[in-house]
Amino acid sequence: MKFIHIINLNSISKITGVLFIITLFLACEDTIVEDPLSLATADAYYTTPEGLGDALKAAYSPLRSFYGTQGGFFITITGTDIITNGFGGDRNNPSFNNYDQNLLGVSDYFGPVWNEFYKGINQCNTVVNRANDIVGLNTAEKTRLMGEARFLRALYYFHLVQQFGDVHFTLDETEGVETESNRTSLKTIYEEGIVPDLEFASINLPEIAADYGRATSLAAKALLARVKLTTGKWEAAEALSKSIIETGVFSLVEPYENLWKIDNDVNDEIIWSVQYTDDPITNGSGNNAHLYFNFDYTQNPAMVRDTENGRPFQRFMPTNHFLNLWDTTSDLRFAGSFKTEWFANISATINGQNLNVGDLAIKIVLEPIDDNIQDSASYWLVDYNNEDVTAQENNLEIGGNQKRNFPVLKKYLDPLRTSINAEEGRRDFPVIRLAEIYLIAAEAAFRQSKPEVAAEYLNILRKRAIAPGKEAEMLVTAGDIDIDFILDERARELYGEMHRWYDLKRTGTLINRVKLYNPPAAQNIKEMHLVRPIPQTQIDRVTNPGDFLQNPGY
Repeated sequence: MKFIHIINLNSISKITGVLFIITLFLACEDTIVEDPLSLATADAYYTTPEGLGDALKAAYSPLRSFYGTQGGFFITITGTDIITNGFGGDRNNPSFNNYDQNLLGVSDYFGPVWNEFYKGINQCNTVVNRANDIVGLNTAEKTRLMGEARFLRALYYFHLVQQFGDVHFTLDETEGVETESNRTSLKTIYEEGIVPDLEFASINLPEIAADYGRATSLAAKALLARVKLTTGKWEAAEALSKSIIETGVFSLVEPYENLWKIDNDVNDEIIWSVQYTDDPITNGSGNNAHLYFNFDYTQNPAMVRDTENGRPFQRFMPTNHFLNLWDTTSDLRFAGSFKTEWFANISATINGQNLNVGDLAIKIVLEPIDDNIQDSASYWLVDYNNEDVTAQENNLEIGGNQKRNFPVLKKYLDPLRTSINAEEGRRDFPVIRLAEIYLIAAEAAFRQSKPEVAAEYLNILRKRAIAPGKEAEMLVTAGDIDIDFILDERARELYGEMHRWYDLKRTGTLINRVKLYNPPAAQNIKEMHLVRPIPQTQIDRVTNPGDFLQNPGY
């Protein structure tokens, strides 16, 4: 049974430094159970085994406010070298990509991420602080509960320090209203919070969870490898990655395109994912990722909106740099990751030719096509001439039709939604998969002056994506490896998976690569943008504002 981490208990809690009352949403594995607990207190309910178990379930719930959400994507993938605003992005929070004067602490998404993750942290603190005192729990169960809570706490703090830099840090449960906050250095948070939490979880959790979706020891090791890479501990990052690979618990899905099939959420490559479901009772607002990478195919006269092709919000569009990374004749990951053909679902006429249902209506290619061929085709033939996609005026080129036309990421398309307008997707969100572990190992090896080892790790990934007869074009040697190649390989493998802003920040390439490859952001990005603005609601609520200042420049 999958572990579905949402809603069934109303309770009262308080997050340090944020003056508000929250309603805690706890998980139910099957359906929501309306327990008469609205008057329960933490001291009364969290002193029982059942209560502490529900407290842990509540600690998972904020994950759904981030993974697969519009806000989560805006602050992790846009404003980078490979993703820029599409039509919908330009009209909905363009500042996250453009780094303009409107990117402020009052901007959408900074506040919700801050608030929800501190809710999660406080729930984790509750579990860790109380577990040893619970009567009726054996030692093994107490350790498991604490291990899961510490894994989640580390994950929440990792995102917070990556986004905001020095943030409020506490490992203690907050039970009442507190209005003072601290700004603890990210170094301290890593050393006293994130790393020891993940080390504890990696030792004390099982390799395979009894309920799919709960944290495991290997998920903790994988996240720790990511943390070690981020903090420049190359040897440890490689050793952790190698240990995960050598367990044999996980394997790369082949062929690559099968990784993203709608019925293949649970597969051998996923180390850990955030759970969604096809049950509307437990799915909440669902995984919305299917909305944001889709262009508006309904502009085509032979297409109307349907569930198979999705509801197009058009938020995120690939940049020229990303499109130029591909040799589609050799690397099957592009075809496995992107939808480039659409078929008519109504009858229509294009270029004077009649289309019937099932006929090709749209085709996108990554090379130039003669204008005469485009003008005479019985379908939209959208080509690519390496002209700036963010300023494209030709409707039949990528970026055309006001940034509506571009290859569509298939990783999140959800044709099993309940209706053509439904936003509640059912796909799990892959937080950590084995491919990332190979990439971490490769980067860590390269940083230790072992490019030949890095090439070996990268070739394992690339081998599963080789088109027949293209081994020479796909396999790399030590001489091919530098940090730019590693970043480009991460782009090809992990596009859209909420890594890129962190990747560029970690490698010290964010400003330079944005200036080179993201024209709407190039003139605006500055050193200040290496951290986000602290949410203004947080600044306004603290009673020690002199100790809790806004990040410089905002």
